[in-house]
Parts: sequence; structure tokens; C-alpha cells
Amino acid sequence: MLPDRPALSPERKHLQAGEALFRQDQPVRAVYPLRHGGIKRMYESALGWRQLTGFMLPGDVAGLEPNDAPQFGTSAIALQASECCVVPLETAKRCEEDPAVHAALLALLHRDALRQRELLVTIGSMKAAQRLAMLLLDQAAEHRRRGTDGGEVMLAMTRNDIASYLGLTLETVSRLLSRFASVGLITVRHRQLRIVDEKGLSDVHAEADRITLRGPDPA
Repeated sequence: MLPDRPALSPERKHLQAGEALFRQDQPVRAVYPLRHGGIKRMYESALGWRQLTGFMLPGDVAGLEPNDAPQFGTSAIALQASECCVVPLETAKRCEEDPAVHAALLALLHRDALRQRELLVTIGSMKAAQRLAMLLLDQAAEHRRRGTDGGEVMLAMTRNDIASYLGLTLETVSRLLSRFASVGLITVRHRQLRIVDEKGLSDVHAEADRITLRGPDPA
């Protein structure tokens, strides 16, 4: 999360759900600290297939590209009504001379790199239940990092978004959410999800078969 600086609070941009903040391959002319709402990042290959690569919450900065890449590597799409600041690239570079801002930007880039690496490991080696448990635990940790209740997770993303992000089918995501609820790990009401047993979710993340010890599959 960036420190509060007057130079970092210029123009505001409001987005409706589904609206693009920027598109992949557009030139980078600004970065966008997210104030309210949520954003998903979408990569589209030259062959036309799409992969959701991450979610951003208030306090994250959309448009930060590693190694000062001149073009956006992904598209940024609003998950819900959202608001962000628009910080021109020249302003952002000047602000990097502030040690606190520079350290915060490096921390954001480092955290993003770690999450991308975790996603690759998750999709490449984990079972479906482990992938979903990982995402829910990650979202809870992100809420706590922002000073809110980590047990209450508002899922701005749809189940289709979750499926794309985790490399699963929509049917698998829906079945697993029902399964997690039936064994007392979570409760779900619309997009409001409550983590009831974080230790149990952590156990499933570590070993997917642990969920089979908690009761029968839902009918």
C-alpha cells in the first residue's frame, strides 16, 4: 500500500463493473492506485485464449509493470463499481525519489511476483480443492492486511473468474464451494463468504485429501 502523498492523489477515475481501466499492449502512461472496489487482470494470448492472472483490492496499484515495460502486460477490468487515482507516469517516477514511496512500490512489485509464482505452482501441482483453499486463504490475508475482518470475504469475482484464475471448470468451483460449506469450512450467501474454520482450510491447502475426512460429499 502506498503512503499518502498529495502528488499521488490527482485525477480520479470511476469504473463500472466490466469496464476496462486499460487494455493489454496499450502504452503505459499512468499507474492507478485503487481506492475502492476491485479489479481483475486478464492476459490474452496471440492465439486468443484468455487467462485471469490476478485480483486487485483497495491499496493495490494497477499498471505497475516490471522492468519499466513500455506496454501493459495484461488488461485491467473492474469487478464492480470501482474508483482509482490516475497518476501520470512522469509523476510516479518523480515520486519514486521519496524513499517511502520507492520502498512501497518495490514491496508491491515483490508481492505481486510472489503471488504469480504461487499461482504457477498451484495450477501446476495442486489438486482442485487445494487451489480453492489457497485462493480463499489469500483473500482473507489480503483483507487482514488492509485492517478488515479476514473471516468475512466479499467475493467481487464471479465463480467464472475463480475458475479462470485457478485453471478449473465452473462446475468444479461450484461443487467445491458447496463441499467446503457442507463440512463447515465456510458459509456462502450470494458473494458474501465467511471463513468458519481457517485451520481446516489450511489443512486442505496442505493436503487435499484432508477434506475427505470431514464427512460425505454433498448430494
